[in-house]
Amino acid sequence: MKKRTGIIVAVAVVIVFIVYLALSQGKKEEVSNTGGGLKDEIIYCQGSDITTMDINQGIQERACALTNNMFDSLFAFDENMKVIPCLATEYKWLDDKTLELKIRSGVKFHDGSTMTPDDVAFSLNRINEKGSLFGNSYERTEIINDNTVKVHLKFPNPAFVNLLAVPYAGIVPKKVVESDPDGFGKHPVGTGPYKFKEAKEGDYYTIERFDDCWNGKAKTKFITLKIVPETAQRAILLETGDVDAAYEIAPSNIKRIQDNKDLKVLTCNTMKVIMLNMNCESKGPVGNVKVRKAIAAAIDKSVIVDQLLHGYGRVANSMIPPEAKEYEEQPLGSYDPEQAKKLLAEAGYAKGCNIRLITDGAQTSTEAAQVIQSQLAKVGIQVKLTVQDPNTTNSMLKAHQDFDIIMDFFNLVAGHADLVYKRVLYSTSSSNWCYYNNPKYDKAYDAYTVTPEGQKRDELRKKVNSFFITDVPVIPLWGEKKIIGAQKSLEGLKLSPIGSHEYQNATVAPRK
Repeated sequence: MKKRTGIIVAVAVVIVFIVYLALSQGKKEEVSNTGGGLKDEIIYCQGSDITTMDINQGIQERACALTNNMFDSLFAFDENMKVIPCLATEYKWLDDKTLELKIRSGVKFHDGSTMTPDDVAFSLNRINEKGSLFGNSYERTEIINDNTVKVHLKFPNPAFVNLLAVPYAGIVPKKVVESDPDGFGKHPVGTGPYKFKEAKEGDYYTIERFDDCWNGKAKTKFITLKIVPETAQRAILLETGDVDAAYEIAPSNIKRIQDNKDLKVLTCNTMKVIMLNMNCESKGPVGNVKVRKAIAAAIDKSVIVDQLLHGYGRVANSMIPPEAKEYEEQPLGSYDPEQAKKLLAEAGYAKGCNIRLITDGAQTSTEAAQVIQSQLAKVGIQVKLTVQDPNTTNSMLKAHQDFDIIMDFFNLVAGHADLVYKRVLYSTSSSNWCYYNNPKYDKAYDAYTVTPEGQKRDELRKKVNSFFITDVPVIPLWGEKKIIGAQKSLEGLKLSPIGSHEYQNATVAPRK
């Protein structure tokens, strides 16, 4: 009996040893597969939840920051906002209203099906039906053969190729969407380097590497987005190592991150311009163009950028970022308090006036509004600050309620000046938050937007741009610089000027 027991024990020891060797070998292989000790998951956090993972409907930056890694558009932007091929390999304008696209072959969706021109046509039609990205210019998409489509426009739109590079112009599988239109936002299927794995609304979203991606395998297996509303809490999670990257870092926290040996700060210029919307219909002081010019002359934007933002931003001389196609300056004059006082006197406000400035509750916005309040007081303009939720402001504007000034931003996601001209000042635009209504401007824009690229279009653009300068319906303040806190070992994250950061080549190592 003792002998049999000894044999059993000996066999058990051998089995345990074999299992140990197998597990050890498996662990070595796993480490090797993730690049020699790299983590198989990158966790990043941001302040706001996303409303949907449907790329064609989740158009907010906070949504595209995640879904951009699951979907591809026909074209994409490089780090300088130049259009580059993606699911379309090339394009050619056959005439002013017909765009021919060559579609990439052999592209797989996450469900294993192959992308076809039928999916492209379906997606473009869906984008046109779901939102305002294409405006009124899109008519239909014609399938020519297995790798060619023609996009027909109702009228010329030279900016259209840029629109096809916007993240939320992503291509979706027709059969999947049609089988469950309402459920697609919770179980998305795209062609990108990551596919959907799981999510808990308001808490986290995890995406998993898609090994059959046309653009190559991603380097890290999982990417997880955590929703952390508090700015300070995001910084703390970064410091403790619970997240590998933290978005929307406050400028005041930058030095703290830079002084931490385990962390670093990643930055890039963006296509977002923070501005003041002036109520051009106001019966009060702001309705007078000389008062608007006085306000522009009384604001020293460099103080906001250098002191409040600690240099993490750039003074804006236009509503159009310098990287945008067809960029034009909109000079409103330099900081000149004496000129501001003179303009106020000419407008009938020699003794000053009172206005109300509305801003959101974000720390940077509130502090910038306070700086502006102080600067305007020096020329006799007394500012009452109102801090309110952006949703409240949106509802107020949709109802066309009265106001004086609203601090807001415009994110030029298409990288083309045309969208600024169309969305900010055009009389029927839903983004015309300055209540600017000038038939001469509308006529000038209508002529410019349909004119093919060339000298004539350049001349018309300058005419359109002049209205921003002479009428001062908006005052651009500063161009945003994206600030991301990250673990020192995070490498390969491709920052996007429109916030659609790419994780395909990103890796991170555990802290030592």
